[in-house]
Amino acid sequence: MNGIPDAQVDPIVIEDVVRRHRGGRGIQGISLSVRAGQCIGILGPNGSGKTTLTHLVAGIEQADTGRASVFGQPARPRPAYLRRRCGVSLDTPALWDGLSGRQNLWYFVRQYGVRGSDLSRRVGELLGEADLAAQADDPVATYSFGMRRKLSVIQALGHEPDLLILDEPSAGVDTTFLDWLVRHIRTRCERGQATWIADNDADWLSRAATDAILLRDGRIRAEGSIAELMTSVQARSRIEILLEQDDWTEVPRIPGVTAFHCERNRIRAELNGGPRRAAELHTWIASRGGRIRRLEVRSLTLQDALVRQEGDHAAG
Repeated sequence: MNGIPDAQVDPIVIEDVVRRHRGGRGIQGISLSVRAGQCIGILGPNGSGKTTLTHLVAGIEQADTGRASVFGQPARPRPAYLRRRCGVSLDTPALWDGLSGRQNLWYFVRQYGVRGSDLSRRVGELLGEADLAAQADDPVATYSFGMRRKLSVIQALGHEPDLLILDEPSAGVDTTFLDWLVRHIRTRCERGQATWIADNDADWLSRAATDAILLRDGRIRAEGSIAELMTSVQARSRIEILLEQDDWTEVPRIPGVTAFHCERNRIRAELNGGPRRAAELHTWIASRGGRIRRLEVRSLTLQDALVRQEGDHAAG
């Protein structure tokens, strides 16, 4: 296992990186850095560049122009000693189907320098945390999608890398494991280790990450610390209303309604002030003859905060 990372060198530095793919996908002129003790969450729609950027950081792809470095060295190609400081779990797990889960995990952890009693202890601990102990000696070919994903994640964690890179770790995985992973990532941050997570689950990322960025069309459109982003949407909610009629045109003049959009019989609004404001809006619509078929209220998320910031930047 590794010692405390060198605080003088950022684990990840990306400077004006461009990576082109056919069909226009890829990334265009991205610059960012990840510090020791930071966990950065990467969000964005399909085709936004999340996987391409993650592959560049992991050393799987190479930038067309610009510079991507890991611990001060080029991200690709990276020497063996640098690979040992990193742990990588991609959206398509690299597993041997004919071997058991235990054998897969044992092999990967050993490859990264863990030996002897530490190896057996570490393998057992991780299988237990992933709730895979009962199936540990079954061939991976018999594993479900979620089990394979969990095995891939704990393989990347096996040697407690200074830099952990995860691509879609929440997909198909049970909440118990995700709760454990949040706690583990927070411990990593306290130890000064860095984590990179590309994922589509904004709610989960808001718990795991210290900072987040929103990618769209291969560019960074919004970014910030989780604390700042979540404070920006605190006590705000989004309400969606389905009406019986499809000719609604009135706009409410209710304090706390910060956005209101109606298309045919569907209303979308953003509110400050929580459930009380939603009840006031409901009463206002009903008082004007609106017949409400369905009403849904939800709190705004990390994704909403980033999209809001993106809109503010575009307007400015």
